[in-house]
Amino acid sequence: MNKKIFLVFTIVMVTISGICIYAIVSNANKKLPELPKIQTKIPDKDPVEQTITPKPTLTPKDNNDKSRNSAENTRKALTNNQKYYTEITGAGDKNILLIGKDPTYSNYDTMIIVSISEEKNLVKLIDIPRDIYIDYSTDILKELKERSPHFYSEKGSRKINAAHALGRKLNYSPDNARFPGKPGINLLTDLIREIFAVEIDDYIAIETDGFREIVDFFGGVVIDVPIYMHYEDPTQDLYIHLEPGIQRLDGKSAEGFVRFRQGYTRDGKYITWSRTDNTFLFIKSFFEQHVNIKNLNKIGKVYEIVKSNTETSVQNIGQTYEYAKLAKKILDDDYSIEHINIKTSGKKTFNGALYELLKTEE
Repeated sequence: MNKKIFLVFTIVMVTISGICIYAIVSNANKKLPELPKIQTKIPDKDPVEQTITPKPTLTPKDNNDKSRNSAENTRKALTNNQKYYTEITGAGDKNILLIGKDPTYSNYDTMIIVSISEEKNLVKLIDIPRDIYIDYSTDILKELKERSPHFYSEKGSRKINAAHALGRKLNYSPDNARFPGKPGINLLTDLIREIFAVEIDDYIAIETDGFREIVDFFGGVVIDVPIYMHYEDPTQDLYIHLEPGIQRLDGKSAEGFVRFRQGYTRDGKYITWSRTDNTFLFIKSFFEQHVNIKNLNKIGKVYEIVKSNTETSVQNIGQTYEYAKLAKKILDDDYSIEHINIKTSGKKTFNGALYELLKTEE
C-alpha cells in the first residue's frame, strides 16, 4: 500500500487558501487582522450517544423542494434498510467529504466527513471506517453480478471503501445526481445519505504526494513527541524512527508521526497508539506556528501544491469564495474541533475478507 496521509491536514491548506481569497475579494488594500488560534478539543474516544432516530433516506440538495421530495419517493434503495443507530450531524450543517486516494489499489484509503455547524461554532471530523460491510440490496447485487461478475466476487467488494468502484461498474447515475458525471462519488455519497442520514454538499479527493512537500515548504513543525516511535514497512515505503521530546519534524518525519499507530519499544515490546491523538497534536501545532499574517505571502505555492494533489466538486470562484468566508468565520469565531468515531458492533468474514459491522438501529 502507498503511504497514507491523514486528510485533516488538507483542511489546514484549504483554510489558508480561503483566508487569502477572502482578503483579496473583500478588499485588496486592507490587511487581515491576526488570526486567532483554533483550540482543538479532543473528546472521549466514544461520542456521546443520542437517542434521536435517524432521518429516512434523504435526496441530493436542490433548491426546489418539490423536486427533492419527488426524487426521495422514487429513489431505489441501495441497501437492505441499513441505518446507523444515531444521528451524527445536525440540520443545516455543511458537510464535506474528504477522500484519501490510494494510487496503488482501487479502494479509497481514508474517508472523513467534515461537518461544520455555524449554529454551534463546531467542526466535526467524522471518521468512516474503511472496512464497514455494506448490506447492498438484492437489486444492486443482481445488477452488479450481471454487469461485472468478477467484481461481484472480488475480495472486499462489499466494503464501503470499494463503493466508488462499484458505482463505476454500475455506471450509477440516479435522477438529480449531486455530482454529474461521477458515478463512483454519487454511489458513495448516496450510501452515506441512506445509511448515516448525512447529505454531502461537496467532496475533496486527495492524492498523498503533497504532504511532505507542504511541511518542508513551511520549514517543518515543532512537536513534543510523546513516546519512542519505531516502525518499518518497506511495502509502504514507511520508516518511522522518532525519539521522544520536543523537536522540529520535517515532512518525512511529520508523515511518520501522524501515521504511527503501532510499533516497538526500545526493548522490542509491541505497542499500539492512538493515531487520532497524534494527528490532532500535529494540526494544532501547525496552526499555531504557521497560520498567521506573515505566511500569507506563501499562499501561491501552497495553492499550487494543494491543487496538484486534489480533485474537488468546488469548481468556480463563487463556490470558492463562499468556502473562503466560511473558513474565515471558523477562525474568527474560534470554532471547536471535535473528532467522532463511527461505532461498530463486531466483525464478520465474507468471501475471504474481514469486515466491520456497523452499529445499526435497534
